Amino acid sequence: MGIFAFLFGGCGKQSKSPPQPTAQIHVSKPLTAPPEITSEEEEGSHDLVFYIQEHKRLLDGSQSIRGSGTHKGRPLGLEIVLGASWKAGSLGKNIPLVTYRGIVTYRSTGEEGDAFVQVLDELYGAKVSPKAMSRETQFSGISLEGDPRDLAKGPVKIKLFFESGGQDDYAELFTNIELAAHRLEVREKDEEYRTPVVKALQAH
Repeated sequence: MGIFAFLFGGCGKQSKSPPQPTAQIHVSKPLTAPPEITSEEEEGSHDLVFYIQEHKRLLDGSQSIRGSGTHKGRPLGLEIVLGASWKAGSLGKNIPLVTYRGIVTYRSTGEEGDAFVQVLDELYGAKVSPKAMSRETQFSGISLEGDPRDLAKGPVKIKLFFESGGQDDYAELFTNIELAAHRLEVREKDEEYRTPVVKALQAH
């Protein structure tokens, strides 16, 4: 069970049990417009939800997902790019879960991206005071549910690892994508990663 705790700990915070088979995956309430990004937060966590306004496959085979939302009336946005290459694997012969490993990139969408990282800093209480969002920040990703190669198949949950820089810069977070419901979620892993996440996403 140790590997499950490592991969799934903090993901959604609604269950400590192993993931259910794909047929039993819960389908979230669809979004029809950019939401208040904190509208689905649970006490003690900052799990943010955005409206997927655009999804497209780029020429290199990667996929771009643009999300938008608001916070206290302020427009926020970001672009998430799933790399073209995802390597399938498993956690072991006795664990019925196929995982995929690849690269996930958070990209700025300009002023709305800058607003996103500034609001994230505020919500996290990180006190980094970023002036702008980095043009792009690259993470290593491993899927926890779904197939990131084909988002049309259903919900996809990915755990991200920021491994650039020193030990103090290491961070983890979750990114969930549900195309049919127009939902993009940025969920935190642990409080200890709040400041490193903001530092990773800010422009240098």
